[in-house]
Amino acid sequence: MLQKLLIDAYKHKKIADINMYGEEDSIIGYITYIDKEFFTIEEIDKFGNAIGSTTYAIAKIANLSLDNWYLRSLQIIICNRDKLNEEKRITIHKDGKELLPEIEYLKVNEIIVMLFFEEDQYELGFILDYDENFILLKDVGQDGCVLGITCYQLNEVVGLRYNGLGEQKTRILYDSKNGSSAF
Repeated sequence: MLQKLLIDAYKHKKIADINMYGEEDSIIGYITYIDKEFFTIEEIDKFGNAIGSTTYAIAKIANLSLDNWYLRSLQIIICNRDKLNEEKRITIHKDGKELLPEIEYLKVNEIIVMLFFEEDQYELGFILDYDENFILLKDVGQDGCVLGITCYQLNEVVGLRYNGLGEQKTRILYDSKNGSSAF
């Protein structure tokens, strides 16, 4: 049965998520070769970039996943990889009210932002509204799903980032699930 799944992934160019016995991390990529004992996988990273090929023994596979939510999301990223730009990231370390010009820009342009708080806490989403004391965020998960709306105290924000690869990836997934408009 396992070999049939590998062959299916190979023939239909499906992304596979494979866990090997004795390995902590799963291997994600495209099967590029398979015989009765071995298979080769072209591994890809979380942005869909090829990172090298590796050959494994089929007998060492602990489990194999095809067509789960993560792999479908990764396929969307791969299909839209041309929209990712490594050189667009903007990170600003300022406190609360000092960020108001950037917050206005992000709100008006419907840009996904990562807000930074103390203690390595961060929140990702669209700025819906703000005033001198609060910021209202449409929370979005890294998979592009809307998580809700949260009001944060502006004085607890210690910085923000936007247009990083993570934010770009989230926007692509958000748009694919919700259409092209942020609101």
